[in-house]
Amino acid sequence: MIFKFAGARAQVCEYCKFVVARTDRGLVPTGRMADLIEIPTPFTIGTSGRWHGDTFTVEGRIQMDRAGAPGAPWQEILLAFLQSDRSLWVAYAQGRWYATSEQPVPPEGLPPPESLRPGNTVNLGQYGAWVVQEVGQRRVVSGEGALTLVPAPGVATHYADISAQGGQFGTIDYGDGSAPPKLFLGKQFDPREVQLESGMPVEMPEAKAAAVECPNCGGTLPLMSQQAERVICQYCGTASDVNQGVLSALGPSPKPPIQPYIPLGAEGVLRGNKYIVAGFMIRSTRVEGETYSWREYLLFGGEAVGYRWLMEEDGKWSFIEPVETGDVVDSGHAVMFRGGQYSLKQQVRANVDYVMGEFYWKVEIGETVEAAEFGGPGGKLSRERSATEVVYTFMSPLEPRELAAFGVSPPAGAAAMDASTGGGAGQILMTMIVMVVICLVIAMVAGGACGGSSVGGPSYGGGGWGK
Repeated sequence: MIFKFAGARAQVCEYCKFVVARTDRGLVPTGRMADLIEIPTPFTIGTSGRWHGDTFTVEGRIQMDRAGAPGAPWQEILLAFLQSDRSLWVAYAQGRWYATSEQPVPPEGLPPPESLRPGNTVNLGQYGAWVVQEVGQRRVVSGEGALTLVPAPGVATHYADISAQGGQFGTIDYGDGSAPPKLFLGKQFDPREVQLESGMPVEMPEAKAAAVECPNCGGTLPLMSQQAERVICQYCGTASDVNQGVLSALGPSPKPPIQPYIPLGAEGVLRGNKYIVAGFMIRSTRVEGETYSWREYLLFGGEAVGYRWLMEEDGKWSFIEPVETGDVVDSGHAVMFRGGQYSLKQQVRANVDYVMGEFYWKVEIGETVEAAEFGGPGGKLSRERSATEVVYTFMSPLEPRELAAFGVSPPAGAAAMDASTGGGAGQILMTMIVMVVICLVIAMVAGGACGGSSVGGPSYGGGGWGK
């Protein structure tokens, strides 16, 4: 077994798939990898090129999944820069490229995993302040080539993803607790910075949509993205997990009380990118004993773009885009984003009531998150927080002519529909206005006070939360 560069601490045997670690006591096997899952990438083993004038070669890769969500792996690629004796781990997610490398742990040490909460700020000494984006457990399931770390295949390890302004990204790898944690820091990068020796651009190969069969009714369902983790049949409502392109039935899911205004599978060009409608859900919140609902559509723009959302409430539509957590300065009641200040308008608990189609996470009926909306220049900034993740999205109004790209017009009967499924923004706001007026009248007549929500109640249902 040949270790091709000095920084390689382990190698995956190409014959038996065992991970072999290089130690001061010789070569030590640590476990056997599963077979690789076909995930397209321009960085295949042996590929070489230049990055900022430095020559690299792709030496290895690992594939991981979340310990609580097996069968939905992602991969990270190891680039070795032999001239400068350094290495980078490269990953791709949601239309973005990331590169990180292991950094010395600051003298102050790293915070213990149990102290981290999504959205909290952690100080990493000389590396500055970072925001906790996600905490959880993951497993290395497969890999190949040389590695700068020594994985134990199949063992659940703790991690925390962190981010900072300017596209900076990092991971604190706590492992299984048997060794000190490791710190990986880096940032997003523009793939045009990289020149492959082949002359080909660095871009994700577009995976072709596959047709899968519902395990319950046999209906043909499109599988549009390799990132899909759960599919809910639009014909019979059966929910299934996706595992390497095969559906595994979980059970029935209640069918939505209305059909989507934009059908699943509809395609359209929106703000410069072509999208296809992959999923549909109805979400809701309760305020003062009343239920208010809204509708969301998951758009898939291909591997190079990733996912976006459309949201409809009270017949008004919004376009929803992801925002990097580190680019938001959040004080709780106000946030700063792109140089503008956004003020807290409302905070609610948002629930998933109905789902249909394909989703890139294991969506559950009844899942609930803490959601907040901030109003400011050009639209609204939304924050969604669960026990393991915080996500920000930016919502901008969608003009009717833009919606026409999908071959439909804004529904004229949105208000009538809301009467049966729960109203959206206008009804919530009107309810709160009426309550305030009543309170004022009572206060003037009786000199008393009127209780209510400390934040004044929501003015809309949500928007792109849980993504």
